[in-house]
Amino acid sequence: MCGRFAQVIKHDQLVLLQKELRASLSSEQAEISFNVAPTHVIMAIVSKANLRYNGFFRWGLIPAWMKSIPKTPLINVRSESIHEKPSFKASFIRRRAIIPANGFYEWASPQKIPYYIYPADGSLLYMAGIYDVWEAGDGSYIPSIGIITKAADKFMQNLHQRMPLILAKQQIDLWLDPGLQDLDILKSLLVPLQDPALECHRVSTAVNKVTNNDESLIRKADFQEELIF
Repeated sequence: MCGRFAQVIKHDQLVLLQKELRASLSSEQAEISFNVAPTHVIMAIVSKANLRYNGFFRWGLIPAWMKSIPKTPLINVRSESIHEKPSFKASFIRRRAIIPANGFYEWASPQKIPYYIYPADGSLLYMAGIYDVWEAGDGSYIPSIGIITKAADKFMQNLHQRMPLILAKQQIDLWLDPGLQDLDILKSLLVPLQDPALECHRVSTAVNKVTNNDESLIRKADFQEELIF
């Protein structure tokens, strides 16, 4: 599962992101957040007619055919069934995205202790997503997005049974290719080439409150007991 993450992409990271993804990116984000929560606006990289660029989406997928916005935001999409369910299949085939993130949060059971998970080398995570555009009755539009999740790898199993699907750089070109609509090839991209090198540390329960949003949320909190990884 991925229910909260950090998306604070500074200028040097934006330049690197533009180079690695060969995308045309605006220099400003709509929002930067250390505590992205469902229904917040997030940045994602998409592709149309071989042009890659950053768009801004409501986190919580609203399939175009729905008559109303779901009461519970569809923030996560299971990789195991994405190619089967009508809510997701069309977007999986035609509207794929990459959500760059600094890291994400997970809560260890049973005490629901928050942890921050991030790349060991300090780089950005490239989380796989799908998007759609929903039209309201008044003619207004809402671009929306969901993050694809998979079974937890060995590292994450101590925290949760699910985790975001994190794409390797070698998978990016295929994932963002709008001409690729072959389900067999697409399903192969749902299997990571290798487990990402991640680290984590315990953080303050201040992250539980959505209105809290500053750099202190991702800092290591000093506690006597930690999970052993």
